[in-house]
Amino acid sequence: MIQLLSDTRYLMIRALRETARQPALEIGNVFIPFFFFAVTVGAIGHVAGRAFAVDNYTAFQLPVAVLQAIAGASGTAGFGTVTDIERGYFDKLLLTPTNRFSLVLGRLASDGVRTMALTLLIVVVGLIFGSGMKSGPFGVIVLVIMGGAFGLSYSGIGMALALKTGSAQAAQLGFLVFFPLVFLSPAFAPKEVFAPWLRTLATINPVTYIVQGMRDLVLSGWDIGSLVGAFASIAGLGIFTMTLVLLALRSRTA
Repeated sequence: MIQLLSDTRYLMIRALRETARQPALEIGNVFIPFFFFAVTVGAIGHVAGRAFAVDNYTAFQLPVAVLQAIAGASGTAGFGTVTDIERGYFDKLLLTPTNRFSLVLGRLASDGVRTMALTLLIVVVGLIFGSGMKSGPFGVIVLVIMGGAFGLSYSGIGMALALKTGSAQAAQLGFLVFFPLVFLSPAFAPKEVFAPWLRTLATINPVTYIVQGMRDLVLSGWDIGSLVGAFASIAGLGIFTMTLVLLALRSRTA
């Protein structure tokens, strides 16, 4: 366990340094969520109160911007792994005493750290433009932790595809999975106004509970049931994606 943590830390730092050397790559991860955030609030915000009784639509949309940023940023682990595979560096690491799981966990952890930073940035901008934070400063901390945990879990999709295929194009598919998940959640309107079939799909969608947990921290304050649902959904997603990663890693190293 000590070796796993030590190896993971070194490989995480390496991955973060790679990102720091190419800051331009983060522009899209910041610009796209802010663009959709501004457009959505500008287009719907003035009718949200009458349409579905949401007075502060800026706060309502803040978690969606956070999740969009996370989905965009969490593909870096997969892309980095593909690069290591193509350059032969991944095979070189396999010849060292490095713990096998740390080869992927280091990059996944780096995505978790990066998504925490992006979450904090979006929350600060949201506060500047009037989102508020009913749960206070500690709520910001919980929201940032939630963002990092979701980022680490979601990164597993791209990582598993990268390990299995060694293809950057395949790793990119992990980002595309996010769109049906977010559109089948109460991202733009409360679930109560959905058509019955869409409400059913939203109920079984894990992203629904993550959005709701984040949204309650911003709009309502502390709701333990909502937070438990959010972290349980993240944990369930993490178990699923880490299983895929382990299977792909075993296939790659067999």
